[in-house]
Amino acid sequence: MMVESGHGLRLLKDRLPEIRAWLDRLAQEEPENSRTYRILEALYEAQARVEEEALRRLREAGLVEEVQAAARRIAVERKPLVALLGGLPRPLMGEAFLRDSMLAIMDAAAGAGFSLEGAAASLRDPVEKAVLSLSQLVEELLQGREDSIHAWAGAVSADRDRVRALALWLLQPLLSALRLAAGPALDWAREYWQQGVCPVCGSATRVGYMRGEGRRQYLICQACGMEWVFPRARCPYCGAERPGDVVLYRPLPDKPWLRLYRCRRCGGYWKVVDEEDEKAVKAGLPPRGLYNVYSFALDEIAEGAALEERR
Repeated sequence: MMVESGHGLRLLKDRLPEIRAWLDRLAQEEPENSRTYRILEALYEAQARVEEEALRRLREAGLVEEVQAAARRIAVERKPLVALLGGLPRPLMGEAFLRDSMLAIMDAAAGAGFSLEGAAASLRDPVEKAVLSLSQLVEELLQGREDSIHAWAGAVSADRDRVRALALWLLQPLLSALRLAAGPALDWAREYWQQGVCPVCGSATRVGYMRGEGRRQYLICQACGMEWVFPRARCPYCGAERPGDVVLYRPLPDKPWLRLYRCRRCGGYWKVVDEEDEKAVKAGLPPRGLYNVYSFALDEIAEGAALEERR
């Protein structure tokens, strides 16, 4: 389970009322998933505080102009912002700040029902005792490595999925703060980047939406919340775009605005919300930051189909 972004330049704290209302609605509509939605609500509140503090640190360090200058270089160098900066700025990588942020996130999740118990010890112990380097953990995640996740999971005898979730929940508001600091300097990337990975943090995603003239497709980064235009007939994973490479399904008759795309070449899938579908407009749509959880049914369908193919 990952908390989602996707919200322009508004701080998370300013969007919490709408997010809470929709999570309450989803919990009522899907009582079997109500615990998941309660955990998400608690996490959003904790992440909002981390995001606000991270943005304050960037501003107080006088780094906003540097971040924006790097964002403008995306057009020339065709690299994600984090890569151009050489990682997250130093004010966001202090061990004390990361430890306090992680503990706040862990406490919020645990209070809503997320288990922090490992077979040998609590997942909280290595963080609270400063045995685990969280700056190293963040650096590894940005590089696509999970050495510290494996070490953390092994130290407390916990499954890696839970540890990975906690690590990503910490990283998300840091990346979101960086995106907010870059602000309008990311305008070029929103329109013309058109790669399958995020122009801010380089993460892959499987969530998007369609709207506007020609029903343009946008991808939404599940890590930092960046939104950018992406061709509808291209696979965001392998780049396949020949006729027939990308197949569209609408597997939910009661929600035809939820589109499932699948690449015949690499097997990847992604989910797109048609925001201008008449039935969707009438039913109402959640904030884009909730599109991933709102479309969980598509994940189950896609993963079930992939499992059948492997048999």
